[in-house]
Amino acid sequence: MALEIVVKAAVGAPTILGDCPFSQRVLLTLEEKKIAYNTHLIDVSNKPQWYSKINFALSPEGKVPVVKFDGKWVPNSDVIVGILEEKYHEPSFVTPPQFSSLYGP
Repeated sequence: MALEIVVKAAVGAPTILGDCPFSQRVLLTLEEKKIAYNTHLIDVSNKPQWYSKINFALSPEGKVPVVKFDGKWVPNSDVIVGILEEKYHEPSFVTPPQFSSLYGP
């Protein structure tokens, strides 16, 4: 079953992905892990009613991206990518400990 993801549409072009790096990060992770998903592009300055209803409890500002995992909408790209790493191990995008600091172990 494909995941549902809501991301920012381009200003003035509702069928084109917008310039939100957080949305792009999640989409790139989904692509690299070869996870099936359905994209919902929204105009963040004129959010559709259905999105405002699901997102208000998550983020009163109506931020994107949000992904639906097991029937529950999850906001925040860091949280989303973390869940994707937990659920879909390969390929792993976790930085190996020896490379996690500029100053070494």
